[in-house]
Amino acid sequence: MYRKCYDVEKLKKYVNEGKSNVEIAYLLDISVATVIAGVKAYGLKGMRKRGRPKKELIHCQALGEAQEIRVRIGRRIHIITEREDYEVVSGTIPDLITAADIREITESISGYSLFACEEELKNGYITLRGGHRIGIAGEVVSEGGKIKTIKNISSFNIRVSHQVRGSADELMPYIDKCNNLLLISPPRKGKTTLLRDILRQLSDRPMENVAIVDERSEIASCYHGRPENDVGERTDVLDNCPKAEGMMMLLRSMSPTIIGVDEIGKREDVEAVLRVVNCGVRVIATIHGENPGQIRQKAVFRELFEQKIFDCCILLKSRNYIIYNAECLETGTVVRKRGV
Repeated sequence: MYRKCYDVEKLKKYVNEGKSNVEIAYLLDISVATVIAGVKAYGLKGMRKRGRPKKELIHCQALGEAQEIRVRIGRRIHIITEREDYEVVSGTIPDLITAADIREITESISGYSLFACEEELKNGYITLRGGHRIGIAGEVVSEGGKIKTIKNISSFNIRVSHQVRGSADELMPYIDKCNNLLLISPPRKGKTTLLRDILRQLSDRPMENVAIVDERSEIASCYHGRPENDVGERTDVLDNCPKAEGMMMLLRSMSPTIIGVDEIGKREDVEAVLRVVNCGVRVIATIHGENPGQIRQKAVFRELFEQKIFDCCILLKSRNYIIYNAECLETGTVVRKRGV
């Protein structure tokens, strides 16, 4: 049964005037999906498609390259690619996100049950099937000094997961020469994508047992425990597991030769890496940073560099990779990205 939640007469009026679905949604403060449903429910005729300006066509092309989609109440949608920040516009009326849009997105990503996603909400994000992670901002509810949930949601950051097979091809000759590897870059430069392909290629080799601690379901993108991304023939995954605990669990139970983790950052992560390496298992990890020198200056990571745990560091740039040896973190070998 279709539930009326707006002025039907105004809906009919705007449809007859030939306004677009986006314009009607803005004027009635409802979502575009609700407009479409209303048109079907009331059997309205005479809607016409508005011609889209050239800029919006660029946005449609950008969707295929999107790394993030930013949705904020009272603002336009922004599509972020590696090199551009597109603002979505259409027609003459601003495509401003309404409270109804926010409610509809919230219901959709939570499977119409926010309670079922309560644990994830405490961390500020929900991971969807396929590894897409949706960051959430709004009013935080605390209890006993700990975050309980988020309510009155006002914005989303949809981080789009991409699997690029072969992205590590140029680097494999260098990776084969090193033991433990650290991938470094600022956000949205492709660390996780590169890590996934490195682990996939190593896992397809005989006598290698690769294990992944996928704390945020971004590497393997597991659904009901089964990886949806190709992470290789000989790979075991601990999904939705804290990195430090996961590395210890894998070390005890799965006899890995290589352990892969994404975005180490806490003291307990560093201690777990040290224990894994001391047990003779290779570690391939990623970390946020501008360069190895900057990371080395941080107290939490200093021990990793002092003990030269990572004998190879790879810095991801827009057009190339820079490979550093542990003996010299000031200068490195430049490897150009494929197709750039």
